[in-house]
Amino acid sequence: VGGREGGREGKGDGGLRGKGRRDFPRGGGNIGINIIANITGITPSGPWMMGWIDEKQQHQEEDTRLYGGTVISSSLHRKTATNMAMDMQGGGHIPLLNFMQQPMLHGKQLVGSASTTNLGDVVESSLAPVEAFNSRSSYPPSVSGQHPTSVPVFSVHPSSAITPYAGYPVESGKQTFVQLEPHEAPVPICESQVISGLHHASPPQSSLHRQLHDAVPVSICVPENAAVAAPTKIDGHFAAALDLYNARGYSSALACCNTAHVLQPQRTDILLLMSAIHYQLHNFDQCILHTRQAIALKPDMAEAHSNLANALQKSGQLDLAIVHYRIAIHLKPVFTDAYNNLASALVQKGLTAQAIQCYNLALSIDPTLFVVWNNLGDLWRAQGPSGQQVAEHFYLQAIHHNKQYIPAWSGISELCREMQEYARALPCYKELLKLRAGDVETYFGMGHCYKELKQLGEAEKCYASVLNTHGPSAIALANLAGVYYEQGRLDLAIQTYREAIKLDASFPEVYNNLSNALREAGFLDEAVNCYMTCIRIQCALPLNATVFAELPPMYSAPSVHRLCVVFNNLGGVLKIQGRVQEAISCFQQVRTLQPESPEAHANLASAYKDCGKHDFALIEYRQALTLRPDFPDAFSNYVHSMQCICNWEDREQLFVRLEKVVRYSLASGTLPPVQPFHAMAYPFTEDLALEISKAYADHCKALALRMTVCEGGLWHPPREPLAEMERLKVAFVSSDFGNHPLSHLMGSVFGLMDKSKFEVFCYALSQDDKSEWRGKIQSEVEHFVDVSSWNASDIASQISRDGIHIAVNLNGYTKGAKNEIFALKPAPVQCLYMGFPATAGAEFMPYLITDKIVAPTHLHHCYSEKLALMPDCYFVNDYRQAHMDIANGECSVSRSDVGLPEDKIIFSCSNQLYKYDPETFAAWCKILKRVPNSVLWLLRFPPEGEANVRAEAAKAGISNDRIVFTNVAQKAMHIMRSGLADVFLDTPVCNAHTTGCDVLWSGCPMVTMPLRRMASRVAASLCYAVGCPEMVVDNHTEYEDLAVRLALDHAYRVSLRKKLEEKRLSSPLFDTKKWVTNLEKVFLKMWDIHAQGKDPQTFEV
Repeated sequence: VGGREGGREGKGDGGLRGKGRRDFPRGGGNIGINIIANITGITPSGPWMMGWIDEKQQHQEEDTRLYGGTVISSSLHRKTATNMAMDMQGGGHIPLLNFMQQPMLHGKQLVGSASTTNLGDVVESSLAPVEAFNSRSSYPPSVSGQHPTSVPVFSVHPSSAITPYAGYPVESGKQTFVQLEPHEAPVPICESQVISGLHHASPPQSSLHRQLHDAVPVSICVPENAAVAAPTKIDGHFAAALDLYNARGYSSALACCNTAHVLQPQRTDILLLMSAIHYQLHNFDQCILHTRQAIALKPDMAEAHSNLANALQKSGQLDLAIVHYRIAIHLKPVFTDAYNNLASALVQKGLTAQAIQCYNLALSIDPTLFVVWNNLGDLWRAQGPSGQQVAEHFYLQAIHHNKQYIPAWSGISELCREMQEYARALPCYKELLKLRAGDVETYFGMGHCYKELKQLGEAEKCYASVLNTHGPSAIALANLAGVYYEQGRLDLAIQTYREAIKLDASFPEVYNNLSNALREAGFLDEAVNCYMTCIRIQCALPLNATVFAELPPMYSAPSVHRLCVVFNNLGGVLKIQGRVQEAISCFQQVRTLQPESPEAHANLASAYKDCGKHDFALIEYRQALTLRPDFPDAFSNYVHSMQCICNWEDREQLFVRLEKVVRYSLASGTLPPVQPFHAMAYPFTEDLALEISKAYADHCKALALRMTVCEGGLWHPPREPLAEMERLKVAFVSSDFGNHPLSHLMGSVFGLMDKSKFEVFCYALSQDDKSEWRGKIQSEVEHFVDVSSWNASDIASQISRDGIHIAVNLNGYTKGAKNEIFALKPAPVQCLYMGFPATAGAEFMPYLITDKIVAPTHLHHCYSEKLALMPDCYFVNDYRQAHMDIANGECSVSRSDVGLPEDKIIFSCSNQLYKYDPETFAAWCKILKRVPNSVLWLLRFPPEGEANVRAEAAKAGISNDRIVFTNVAQKAMHIMRSGLADVFLDTPVCNAHTTGCDVLWSGCPMVTMPLRRMASRVAASLCYAVGCPEMVVDNHTEYEDLAVRLALDHAYRVSLRKKLEEKRLSSPLFDTKKWVTNLEKVFLKMWDIHAQGKDPQTFEV
């Protein structure tokens, strides 16, 4: 759930990755069970009986990837945990299918022969014409953790019935032969309780049915003389009872039998029929009583032993039932029903191999027993992927012997679906509809297959057919809503989920999936409430009970798993809202419920990471990787946490492995586990960094395609030059209008723009933090629109309605972003600026505003965008407006005030620790050795990194007292104290950006070494713009030499400081008004290119 968001300077980062889906903004790159896990596999009898697990979800035991996980997911919209399901991939949903629970078999692994019958041949040649589909030529091996797992479905398949009459001889009299048509037999008593597919049982072939169908005579004694009157009356009652039994009028049949039994209590055929009737009425004790009476009268009556075994099996007396099945077989070696039912009992005992022997013996007697072929198919199918090929063979054999046998068609349909061969499953489902028109389960199965094949229109028709045929149904509505969700019709999905809840207010899966839709639509508070309601329903908690307290015990693994899906989804949304402590509580619940789940530990680690508790995060990440070593998201976030606290243990090997993981993800078309913002500080090539950004841009675009916008698309202003007196409308979109570095830097920009030429809009993606920076921007800009509670499609529609010419993305891949807005293209010209110092890799972001120092010509290949090159420096600041008191010396602070020695050279670096790298730190240690009377002053950000930095310094021979750490301070204090240092040592891989402006405004010299990527060249641009290019070096040797010279050459250092102080009021770097004028030129040039009908192109002003 959730997704991943990159962090920013001065802000935390972290988040959940979503099943499925991964939305921006996301937090520091967590795992989420497919993002949102939507719950699937809902049944009328038990709404928590889930559907299947799809390829995007892990096996139920593995907890599937929750990070947005989606996770439960599917046709009730799952991408939840199991297809998620769970997608418990989500983003996910749960497909709602009408499944019953099915116990798994435990026993020897079975080995079977390859199928000799082709499913396509059976459909085409044995039945009326149906759609052709390709048969499978080979069975690929299953992928660990991704094989389809059927929801436990326990279907009773009656394969043979109790025998009410088995040709018991009557002394003399005229015999009448009665032959019943197929399927006229009553529902059999003997129900083969094996694992089976999702289908209703057709009228089974009972012993009675088969004997009558084969013309076994049913003897009716008719006395030849009038003296024999009693038998005629008894036989009449018996015949009437038999007719009523066959018509399923069991109560009336029992009355007739009772009358016959009173008249002649010694007749075993009457006792047998009575036992059959009691079985059908579930009076198993009476059934046992009458069969035992029949056995007492006729011990060698095999049918009585078989019927007794059936009743004993239903009563839970399996061992005794098996004894009587074997007696029946001993008495009647060709008694195929007894073999079949004995196999059923053996399956219940877990004796799978012996059960298969029984089925095979029955087939050796009669190879046409399609019921037995079908039961074998069910049994093999229950073995999972290893038995699927053999199961298909047996189902096809059953169909070969009875083209109309519904359970076999149902079994083969469900088998193909479980193997994710949805195109092969559909013709089978269509045959089922011919055999049982309007069947709900068949429509559900077809709907799921169409949904997986992305034929969402057909899936919609299937679920609509259920509603049209059978009336309102919570399950059908929920599945239909899942289709709307997949289509991106979120409003309709939300409405339909709510209709399902009206029909069943205690339907937890629907609450989960509704929450997912609300989350995606941007209604986060409602989503949180729905998730909590879902949890309360599952745990039977009072309406207003907290979900973070100790929960009542749960003993069902599926129930625990589904509950974890919802907690994961809830935690992801809470993270998006910044409610990190509550999110941690959610993930702690999951860890308690599923201590062996790697996702549980990874999600909790991500939440810890978000609030800066990297030591706790690393513990959880390590546990996740212990449980699943090949866990890309956990590994990626583990590496990032190590980077954040300067733990460089095995760093080189970790990054080699991480690069392989990223390249594998890119090659396989999956979202890389490394976020673009994190990649900025990694030792990756510019080409790899660009590919990562492109993958995230494609993900944003895919999310946008699911969103509903104005009918006919978003409107754009005409592609023509501005009319006289017409103003250019420019929109700035950001989640950082508040106490954030971006607002510290750009606070005056929006109000300084020329209102006679520009109409400026600010769209705030975050809530009002009541800070002075938010208030300043809101009061000075012409239009300030708080869209923090809006979804991306509504924001894009508003930008379109406002007639914006140029939309500026101030976030990029950073926390709080909604890049889907720009993927919807609400403005004809769109550009990236400031928030994300790297390429977006997005075709919907055609421009990047930068400068020639940051992006020289030989490095243009690092960017997917066309570059708008500003003069001087692209990086704006507001210090001349906001911090003149520091420049005028009105505010000051001493070294002793912040714990620094007065008599030593102070080297400083106030960058966050994640920007450090071993090579640069080794250079710092060399500098300290060359300048003995010096200390290194660092920022304790995050605090957990201090011990690691000191340990690295000790390894280099630097004593502990030469490393001074200080805490984070308020903005003004931070700028003032920056000037206390003698030399600022920049981090080359990812420079000081905002911090660089702070340092230069304070008058402190800096040493920086630009590399190739954008984030590594910003400080060089600052130095050039302030008029001090001498602070820029080309390699580590020059870096060390310049730092040492500034430390030891007092006159040189003083002259450079004086130069910086003078340049504060004259250099382009701090001339905000001039910078705004240049930005206006950039916007006018962009529109001019567009109005001329030209494609975006690189230019400079």
